[in-house]
Amino acid sequence: MLPGFSFRETMRGSYWRLDAPTDERAIEVTLEARADDVATFARDKTLRLRGTLDAEGLAARRDVEGTLVFRLLEERRLPYRLRFRGDDGRAYELSGQKEWLGFAPVASLTTLPVSLYDDAGAEIGRATLRFDLRSDAGAWLKSFRVHLFG
Repeated sequence: MLPGFSFRETMRGSYWRLDAPTDERAIEVTLEARADDVATFARDKTLRLRGTLDAEGLAARRDVEGTLVFRLLEERRLPYRLRFRGDDGRAYELSGQKEWLGFAPVASLTTLPVSLYDDAGAEIGRATLRFDLRSDAGAWLKSFRVHLFG
């Protein structure tokens, strides 16, 4: 088995429910992205995500887990998919992708538009999450780790 790697990322922004589109609410997600084996990552290009989500009125400091697929070279996108339980005990999903735009490279890799889905698969909200490059880049770079044994 080859070594793996991990890094941490925090994104913040606002979301709104489709049934109340003028009521913007705060949302923050902090994630650890991890590949247990570089060879496996090279083949499937998928990072496992774990962390916490805080979405005002929906989920207060709830655990999340999911995937980040590294399709930047082939498809110019980074799809995120996260699952979590809301404060009401129901299952939810947050799904979206960063899309590489050559005319706006920094914005395209620091902005994550997402949709929120309920346990029936119905879209219930939308959000825009941002990685704050100015204040969080140092912590992000320092968070990179090599793992020798998964």
